[in-house]
Amino acid sequence: MANYLFLRGNRNKHFFSDVASELEEKGHTCYQLKFELGELLIPSKIKTFFVPRHITKATYPISDSELLNMKIYNITYKREMKHTDVSRKELTTYKRYMHYIDRFIEEYEIDTICMFNGYHWIDQVATYLAREKGLKTIFFEQGYFRPYTLTCDPEGINNDASLPRDKAFYQDVQVNKQRFDHHLSSPENDELRHVEGEDLTQVAFVKLVSMLGSVMRIHPNFYAHISWYEAVKYFLFKQAFKRKAVDQDPLPKEYLFIPFQVARDTQILYNSSIKSMEALVDLVYRHVQTVNEKHNRNIHLVFKEHPEDMPRNSYKKLKKRYEDDPNVLFFQKQNVNELIKKSLGVITINSTVGIEALAEFKPVITLGEAFYNIDGVVHHCSDLETLDGKIEAALYEPLNKTLITKFLYYLRFHYQLEGNLISRNARTAQNVAAHLDQVRSDLAYLRSEQNESSWSHTCKI
Repeated sequence: MANYLFLRGNRNKHFFSDVASELEEKGHTCYQLKFELGELLIPSKIKTFFVPRHITKATYPISDSELLNMKIYNITYKREMKHTDVSRKELTTYKRYMHYIDRFIEEYEIDTICMFNGYHWIDQVATYLAREKGLKTIFFEQGYFRPYTLTCDPEGINNDASLPRDKAFYQDVQVNKQRFDHHLSSPENDELRHVEGEDLTQVAFVKLVSMLGSVMRIHPNFYAHISWYEAVKYFLFKQAFKRKAVDQDPLPKEYLFIPFQVARDTQILYNSSIKSMEALVDLVYRHVQTVNEKHNRNIHLVFKEHPEDMPRNSYKKLKKRYEDDPNVLFFQKQNVNELIKKSLGVITINSTVGIEALAEFKPVITLGEAFYNIDGVVHHCSDLETLDGKIEAALYEPLNKTLITKFLYYLRFHYQLEGNLISRNARTAQNVAAHLDQVRSDLAYLRSEQNESSWSHTCKI
């Protein structure tokens, strides 16, 4: 039996507690560490510790430079978005929490650490400790076939995922056509067909209490990118956006669809050389012009803003710069699936929209690092100055539908788990716990057969 440690959690604060409860019914032991005052509003079914109560002046022996070299979102955000650096006081806070987590791991004989996303500083220092001690890690995130799947990976999310990148691997995948046709974008489990949406008011209230906790110095401010002003602005925008009408501009006859991404997201900060949506628009516009002139075409560009980014970036100057060009359209609220279906193809940095486009058998060009940068599946543009050539290839070369189908099948039915990470439901917790339990059983069997297959390989089969 295993000893699991659950750190933090996503916006569905019940998720880790529910999964842990299911694991304990299977005989495992689970612990949960909570770090924010707002988390105490959510009852837990397992043994839980509120870490700020236990923090002392003792620090883990790690250098500042080692911390600064980690993929810690707070550090990267301050450096790249705020153009400031992290203070020595903040780094000392990291070391103090790291010391507590290290001692906790030893005292409770933890062998598996579960985290959400993985780029928060709590997650990064815990991952460091796990690697030092030879422990297993599990990273959770929303899935690629939303809202019915979630990611559960031993190595990380997005470009850090354990998914194979070898074309030959996917060529050997066997596809159940009926399963692919009926359940690629719908759940096989009926209990997940009518999951409730996110309660944004509850999420906002929990976050408000946590922000009060940092003001009262009960715990540090865990998020560099959230101020009181930004939090209120975000909440009001999300409420208003629900009532916003769909954009009515007609779609062009021929266009490429380019989805915006959250400018301060980890996908941009860690997996892209394009650091702003303005740079994305300018790049694509320049190269599509080249293609239009070369082939005497009139391909338009349709851009859609990301709803999570709109409260923070208006892009008014960008839109004004292109307002007199009839070949460029900007949407805020529009059906993404319709934009994909009617397009000639999709150009994305590394968005999940790329997966949605592949599911519609549309050519996809990626400009950043992505786990689906697989030869024959997408056209990956590693040298941005060759984008016009990639656009030509996407427009004029036939799609490898067989390989795309095999890739999507493996991603959906072998790699992803059925479940909804945003809304609370029992089936999600049961599916995750059953998967983790099965992986551990498979690993134990392989070891008994003296087959030293890695946890990474076992977890994704």
